[in-house]
Amino acid sequence: MDYEQNISTADLINRLSIVNKNSFNKMIKRYGVSAEQWSVISKVVKHKGITQKQLSEMTYKDQGNLTRMIDKLVDRGYILRDADENDRRSVKLLATHSSKQLVEKVFSIEQEYNDKLLKGFSQEDKESFTELLNKSYLNLL
Repeated sequence: MDYEQNISTADLINRLSIVNKNSFNKMIKRYGVSAEQWSVISKVVKHKGITQKQLSEMTYKDQGNLTRMIDKLVDRGYILRDADENDRRSVKLLATHSSKQLVEKVFSIEQEYNDKLLKGFSQEDKESFTELLNKSYLNLL
């Protein structure tokens, strides 16, 4: 068996991940945010008052990296921190007017990007693809 011609599933997934991130970054570059920042901003807008711990679980980012990213997004006016009245140790994250405007602009680009990513897939293919990716993800937990 020729190793050069036998690309592993892990290699294909890695290649897709890299191309996916780079391509989406190019599409949203004009808005001054990265794909990683976009994933955080969009979730804070969608989930009013989300905690950093919840956001970490939702975005698969470790607390340290997420804290640094949130600090930058707070400085840039995309996110506000609000003390949780019921738990002094917890901080709620809130969307700003700027982040809501950004979501209005970038959401359609994300939809367009997803359409491009799944071009040529039937509805059944899309559902199977999503199911298989989720199954692989769960296998590695």
